[in-house]
Amino acid sequence: MNAAERHQEIINILVQKGHVRVGELAKIFSVSTETIRKDLLELESKRLIKKNNGSAEILRESSASAYARKSKRDVKEKQCIARLAAAMIPENSVIFIDAGSTNFQLASQLIMRKDIMVATNFTPIVELMNANDIRVISIGGEVRPVSGAATGPFAHYCISRINADIAFVGSSGFLGTDGPCVENFPEAEVKQEMIKNAQRTYVLADHSKLHIRAIAKFADWSEITGVIMDEHAAPEDIKELQKKVDVLLAGKED
Repeated sequence: MNAAERHQEIINILVQKGHVRVGELAKIFSVSTETIRKDLLELESKRLIKKNNGSAEILRESSASAYARKSKRDVKEKQCIARLAAAMIPENSVIFIDAGSTNFQLASQLIMRKDIMVATNFTPIVELMNANDIRVISIGGEVRPVSGAATGPFAHYCISRINADIAFVGSSGFLGTDGPCVENFPEAEVKQEMIKNAQRTYVLADHSKLHIRAIAKFADWSEITGVIMDEHAAPEDIKELQKKVDVLLAGKED
């Protein structure tokens, strides 16, 4: 792991935990505490973190950090998916990112990408981007109480005025369906609008989504460029899904 990769992983840890000690980071990365201190000084100089005596913390506490700490399920898998998705974003791209824990992991991979613009209907992502000086468009609307996604006519209006290079959308599950699904129709409509106004669309979904049913289909597989999924999916499930859509598997090396 080179220094740039280590810096990104340190950011990921701080987004998840909010605060971490130098010694803990040194053990995680199998490097000296002096190396970690140099890493933290560089990240602090970029206004990404705040270095304390023997520890570091995320620069600005927000609901984004709180959300990250609450989203503990399958974190490693979601981070693998996020790394692969982030690597696919060309320079100077405009991207849609909708709500969800995997999409939040993607956003956390992008906080050093000063060349991009992010349009999102998810407040934790808005705050994370804004806190790290990434150009961000907050898509407004009525906020769903469970998912935190902004939906409704105003969200549709905002999205319709944006021409995006890539849309990254989440899915609640797609068992037995001919397209990705979500739990409610208002969010399905927002995803449809993002897909309509993006040149390419990728569904970010951990392997558990292969075995979950959801009520509201938001696209046919023919409308989706690809599904980015972690490598823990069963080979037979992947083979079946690949008959319908391109599947990109994210492993630990991604």
